[in-house]
Amino acid sequence: MSRLNPLVLPAAALALLVATPASAKVQKGQKAPGFSLPSLRGPNVALASLVGRVVVVDFWAQWCEPCKRELPELDKLAKELGGRATIVTVNIDKDRGNAQKLATQLGLSLDVLLDPSGSIAATYDLPKMPSSYVIDKKGIVRFVHEGYENGDIARFKREVSELAK
Repeated sequence: MSRLNPLVLPAAALALLVATPASAKVQKGQKAPGFSLPSLRGPNVALASLVGRVVVVDFWAQWCEPCKRELPELDKLAKELGGRATIVTVNIDKDRGNAQKLATQLGLSLDVLLDPSGSIAATYDLPKMPSSYVIDKKGIVRFVHEGYENGDIARFKREVSELAK
């Protein structure tokens, strides 16, 4: 019967921890993780169904003050961009009513997808609230926005225009 070296197991476990990142934020150049989520409007929306278009995916929550400033600006941008891009918002509140209430209060025409379990938000490993991802026509993340500041919408517009060519 062979004996295991007591130092080998801890070293192997440590190597596994080092090799497996604790978090894997979605970054520029990566394929955007897919999802299919219910919409406040009813049917599920799958990111895969939007391949071939420039897509902005914006994660937000009702309790997030910067989100409340960003959403109306994204709504205006979506109207301005017309068919050049699709802007999809993903609400991470556990209660659908919170998403509905804020969307109505802000008069949003954007599609609001619901991620009450936070599973998609966890997949993207959101760095901040709100977090937005500009995805090219092939499904590759080209720009990541952490938080919201004045001037971000102009940056979104430039990035989308560049990718929509």
